[in-house]
Amino acid sequence: MLSPRASRLRDWALFAAAASVPALCVGVLGLRALANEADGARREVALGLSTASAGLSRALDQETDSAAAALAALPIDGAPEAAAAALAGIAPPFAAPVLLAPDRSVLLPPQAAPPPAPAPAGCAALARASAAPDAGARAGARRDFLARCAEARSPAGRWLWPVLALDAAADSAVGVDQPAVAAWLEAHAAGLSEAERKATALEVDAALSGEPRERARAALAAPRPERDALVAELRRGGLDAALRAPPDARGLVSWRAGASAGTLRALPDGRSAGFVIHAGSLAGWLRGGARPVPPDVRADVLAGAAATAAGGAGGAGGRAPIATELGGAPAALLPIAPELAVRLAPADPAAVARHAARGKRLLVGVGAAATALALGLAALLFARMRAARRSSELRTDFVAAVSHELRTPIASVRMLSELLEEGRLAPEEHREVFDALGRESRRLGETVERLLGFSRMMAGRAATERAPARVADAVAASIDTFEERNPEMPRVERDLDPAAEASIDAGQIRLAVDNLLGNALKYAPRAAPYRVRVARERGGVAIAVEDRGPGIARRDQRRIFEPFERADDRLSRAVSGSGIGLSLVRHVARAHGGSARVESEPGRGAAFTLWIPGPKEQTP
Repeated sequence: MLSPRASRLRDWALFAAAASVPALCVGVLGLRALANEADGARREVALGLSTASAGLSRALDQETDSAAAALAALPIDGAPEAAAAALAGIAPPFAAPVLLAPDRSVLLPPQAAPPPAPAPAGCAALARASAAPDAGARAGARRDFLARCAEARSPAGRWLWPVLALDAAADSAVGVDQPAVAAWLEAHAAGLSEAERKATALEVDAALSGEPRERARAALAAPRPERDALVAELRRGGLDAALRAPPDARGLVSWRAGASAGTLRALPDGRSAGFVIHAGSLAGWLRGGARPVPPDVRADVLAGAAATAAGGAGGAGGRAPIATELGGAPAALLPIAPELAVRLAPADPAAVARHAARGKRLLVGVGAAATALALGLAALLFARMRAARRSSELRTDFVAAVSHELRTPIASVRMLSELLEEGRLAPEEHREVFDALGRESRRLGETVERLLGFSRMMAGRAATERAPARVADAVAASIDTFEERNPEMPRVERDLDPAAEASIDAGQIRLAVDNLLGNALKYAPRAAPYRVRVARERGGVAIAVEDRGPGIARRDQRRIFEPFERADDRLSRAVSGSGIGLSLVRHVARAHGGSARVESEPGRGAAFTLWIPGPKEQTP
């Protein structure tokens, strides 16, 4: 048999299990569903990116093959301008047309700067004279050249003016103005090749000083135009090695190296024509409106170390999209060259994260609702379980108490009857035995009548026959019966207002007062005398039974009027009782349209009050 404390702990453990198991199940299922939903969203995004990258790869391959076929059949003759027009018509939209001179210098695309004005006649002769052995003739030729031939170039297309100007800048005999050299470099730096820039930068450091040198350095360090970037990629990408390889059956040479890829065709005059795919051409194409990429997909061009770090190494083989990630979101990488790739990612990379966050919020909401529902159901179950157990315990106690109350008078009646039957009593003792038999019979009848009355009241079948009467008369009769039954107790103090009248069932009022006095006798036998008061109150009549006993805790004052309920303290457990007396009092009060209450504090006694409305306030 478990102790009360162990029983409560067991009940709480069952309650916690009943509340937590459904919530845990919902949480686990919700997490699985959320993970599946997030995985599904990621797979859907990854599938869309894979489809977009496959379409982009097909577009690149188809355009490249078509342009290569057109390049193989295209007659390219004449000046670079004519070649440029011919190549522009066949080059793919993502590639730049290119025309190389026999020495591999780039003729197309042209220099970013506007075409220079033609040099005056005689500049070539002056250039040759500037290298004459005679110092005087050399200085004079240089002065004339620098004054007249600022736009002169060599047959290979290299600028001559900065070479001679920087060489003569330190020569006072020539008289070159250093600010003029800086101004020329600021105006023409965009047209210098990468090699010219590097050589000129070394000469600037040696020949110029002060502000002119700083201006010249800034001009040479300015960002290279797109043409120079293309030339640098061609050189770094192994173009020379590719051009030395044997052409295919169409006379074309293709390569993928560094951060560029392309196709060239060798022309009979030693030049090479074709198209080159590089970061600038790809970026311009992807920014345009004709790109084969859905609007919800962002395309970024990666070049150099960024492409290599992203895993975009693409060899000479075909293009194969690579699945990757960007900020935790799916992405796809399409290699173009070993150091050139196109990365496709969602236009809104945070969409997947927001979708997952919405799913988490939904899960939290569902989980909270499920937990609250589980707690509510478990609490209801727990309350019902506790109520059922307590009801069972109270009914058991009730049966035991009733059995005790019935057993005592029955045993007395049996014992006295046996004494009379066996003739073991003297004749003068018969009257005393007959009186005892009457008392015990009345006690037994009162107990049975109280139980039957309680049963009828609980079933709602108790008949209340009310009639106008003085309440003090019914209460006084009940007090007389109590004093007769308990002659050893002090007399009850009476404060009965004879003018207090109401429509009452006198029998039920006596039953209620009997129960209140009996309750006081059980719980406060040494706190007598008791005091019974009848007074007019709030338009009705109040019947109060007061004792000076141990009192009742506030937490128990409402509960003790329930059937089979008793105060939860040591004294209540030590006193036998059925637990229906106060419930009968409340039923009597309600049957008369009134109420029952208790006013008490621990250690200061208790006052039970039965209030009945006056004749004008009662319902028939």
